[in-house]
Amino acid sequence: MEIKLGPRIASLRKSKSMTQEQLALALGVSPPAVSKWETGASCPDIALLCPLARALGTNVDTLLQFEETLTEEQIDARLNEIVETARNQGYEAADGMVQSLLHTYPSSIPLKSRAVTLFDLFAMLFPAQPQQIKDGWIKQKKQLLEDVRASGAAAFWQAAVSHLASITIVEGELEKAESLLKELPQHSTDSTSIWAMLYLKKGEAPQALEVIQKRLYVLTRQVQSFLTQMMNPEMTPDTARTLELCVIYRQLEELLGVGNGMSPGFFAQAYQRAGKDQQALDSMIQFVDAITGTVQKPNPILFSPAVKIDGEHPAATKEMRELLLKGLLEDEYYKQFLNDERFQAAVDKLRGSIQEETA
Repeated sequence: MEIKLGPRIASLRKSKSMTQEQLALALGVSPPAVSKWETGASCPDIALLCPLARALGTNVDTLLQFEETLTEEQIDARLNEIVETARNQGYEAADGMVQSLLHTYPSSIPLKSRAVTLFDLFAMLFPAQPQQIKDGWIKQKKQLLEDVRASGAAAFWQAAVSHLASITIVEGELEKAESLLKELPQHSTDSTSIWAMLYLKKGEAPQALEVIQKRLYVLTRQVQSFLTQMMNPEMTPDTARTLELCVIYRQLEELLGVGNGMSPGFFAQAYQRAGKDQQALDSMIQFVDAITGTVQKPNPILFSPAVKIDGEHPAATKEMRELLLKGLLEDEYYKQFLNDERFQAAVDKLRGSIQEETA
C-alpha cells in the first residue's frame, strides 16, 4: 500500500492553521524540510513520526492512514444502530456491536467520547443486569473518558473531565473529583449561537436551525436532570416543595415533548414521602400507563427536523418494566394496595406488556 504522507501532513497542518515555519520550529527542523515532506520530495525521519503526529494533533496510525476515520455523521449512524439493537435485541447484541466498533477504530477520540453515552444507556435500559456487568460498564466508561481526557482534544476533553469527576464522586473519591474539577475553566462559552450566526451568513439556514435545535434538546434534558436531582430528599426535604418540582417537570414534559411521560413516577415518590397514599397510588397507575406505552415524540415546532424519532418504540425496555413489576409486588409500601382493583389492573397491564414482548 502506497502511503501518501505529504498531502496528509499538509492537510493536518492547515487544519490546525499552522505555517510550515511553525511546524518546523515545533520539530526542530528547517522549513524547507517540511516543504519537501509535503511535496513528496522526501519523507520525515522515522524518529520524527511521533513528535510530528503530536504537533499535528493526531496519532501515528492516523497520520500514516493505517486507520480509517469516521465522520460525525457516520458515528451518529453507528450509534443509532446500536441503540436500536439494544432496544430490540437486548444488551448482549448491542454490547457486541460497541466492542467491535471500538476495536475497529481504536484511536477515534470523537467515537470514544460519544460511545460513553452507550454505557449510560445500557445502565438505564438494563437495570437488572448482574453487578459484575454494571461494574464492567463503569470500568470501560472510565477508560474511554481517560483516553479522551489524555488526548486534550478541544472539542471533547471538558465533557470527559466533567464525566470523570461525576463518576469519582459517586465512587467516593472526593479528592480526585475536586482535582478533576479544577482542570475545568471556571466559565465556559457555548458557541451554539455563534455557529448559527455563521451558518446564516453563509446562507445555510437549515444548518443554523439544526444546530440550535440540537443544543436546545441537550439543554432540555439537562434541565430535567437538574430538576430530578433537586427532588432528592437530602437536597429538598420539604415534600411540598418537591411536589412543586414535580409539577414543573411535568409542565416541561408536556410542553416540550421530552421525557417519555415519566413525571408520574416522580409524583408517586413525592406523595409517598408526604404520606399521601391515595395520590401516590394514582400517580403510580399513571406511571404504569406511561411505561407500557410508546416513546414520546419531541415537540416538532421546537425540535424538528434536527431531533426526530421514527416509528413507534416502547417507552421502556422489558427489563425496566420487569424491575418495576418486581417493586410493585415486593415493596412493603405497595403491599397495602394489593387488594385494590385499580392497582391490580395496573399490575396486570405491566405483566401483560412483558409477556407480549416475551412471546
